[in-house]
Amino acid sequence: MPYKCCVPNCAGNYGKGPKVHVFSFPLNENCRKIWLNAIPRSDLVVTKYTRVCNLHFAEDSIIWESTFHDQKTGHIKQKKPR
Repeated sequence: MPYKCCVPNCAGNYGKGPKVHVFSFPLNENCRKIWLNAIPRSDLVVTKYTRVCNLHFAEDSIIWESTFHDQKTGHIKQKKPR
């Protein structure tokens, strides 16, 4: 089961919503605070499972790198937001 986006009103990876890439919250406290301030949720509790999808980042804010590509499944290793 894919991770779902925690941003309010986002359908990323929910039922009929778009299939998206999701990112874990940064471990760096300053970056984490920036992410939390950008998400309009006062009740958000960040866990190791909390994710934000690529729809909430500017295109040039994500480094799209592929370090592994499985020919059989087409899987590409996770991308990283800047």
